[in-house]
Amino acid sequence: MSPRRAGARALSVALLVGATSALADPPRGTLPPAPWTSVDPFPLPGAGVTAPLRLPDGRLAVFTRAPSTLALLDESSGTVRSSPVEEPPSDRVAPRCDARGRLVILGAGGTLFRLGLDGRVRVAAQLPGELLGVVERADGSEIAAVSSHQRVDFVTLRADGSVASVRSLSASPMTTPATLEGGRVAVGVPRGLAVFDPAGTVRLVPSVEGLRHLVSVDHGALAVTATAVFPLDPDGVVAPPRPLPAPTRWWSSSEGATALAWVDGPPPAVLRVDRTGAWVRVDAPPFAESAVLDESGAMLLVSRLGRLVALDRDGQERWVVDLRRAIVPRVTLGEHGEAWVTAVDGNLLRLSSRAPSSQEAPRAHR
Repeated sequence: MSPRRAGARALSVALLVGATSALADPPRGTLPPAPWTSVDPFPLPGAGVTAPLRLPDGRLAVFTRAPSTLALLDESSGTVRSSPVEEPPSDRVAPRCDARGRLVILGAGGTLFRLGLDGRVRVAAQLPGELLGVVERADGSEIAAVSSHQRVDFVTLRADGSVASVRSLSASPMTTPATLEGGRVAVGVPRGLAVFDPAGTVRLVPSVEGLRHLVSVDHGALAVTATAVFPLDPDGVVAPPRPLPAPTRWWSSSEGATALAWVDGPPPAVLRVDRTGAWVRVDAPPFAESAVLDESGAMLLVSRLGRLVALDRDGQERWVVDLRRAIVPRVTLGEHGEAWVTAVDGNLLRLSSRAPSSQEAPRAHR
């Protein structure tokens, strides 16, 4: 896997991986059968605002504010090195690594920055409006979808991060971008979908009324309304709908075979949805703010108050860990099965199933 793909995967999948069994390290990408029992804090120079990002060289990167820094943790030595940054990243787009090992962040002012590991700006791409999302292409280029004065702009970024071209459609965007088959990128607009073709053309494709979300899943996309989900073909044309059990509050896109959606109920639940729109409902506690599947189909639910719940594929509760502190609600896999979490109180936490070596341990039960 390339550093670019590894960085992207770490952001989207590490919520679920990064656990340790009491007997042996589990396979990468699976939740452990037993909960984490030990917490080791590593002080950060400020309040953590991003989940730990695994870098190609194995270190972990976290951005902080007050002061604004890029903190890098070397697991082998336990050393945290920090460098000042101009501003912490916006929480609307998760930081990631590009193919050249640079950190890509959206600044609070709307500029897409690429930083070296010393925190210095290497490339700054000033976007023409509010960033909706960035889609990566196989050739290393990227497409940024931007909302700008009642129009949607598709900004092509070169591999070095600079702006290559801008193509627009006069329509107010309503969704984040999703990738269709064949390299096309779609954004929901009032009259349908704005579809950007690899050749550089933008066209309007009529779509469903009441569009709320576009969701990427398994190299395809779904259009979602309050009552149904519609698979999209490579041109953005909708297929027959699949009714939903209730309106969905949030969706988690996936490069794998399953996307996730949250419904408030009653009772509250997570829907596991495939690219055809077929779904399976799993009852879930109401606190969950994010959820991701692991490779076996097990699920980890995460809250900002530090409560982590693992569910088996059939929805049965496997275990619960309560960190009893506020966190950035994402979990990142460690090198040896441990997990890493950013606490907002200024610590990077290592979770493991080793004998407790810190003053506090998570409250865990099965």
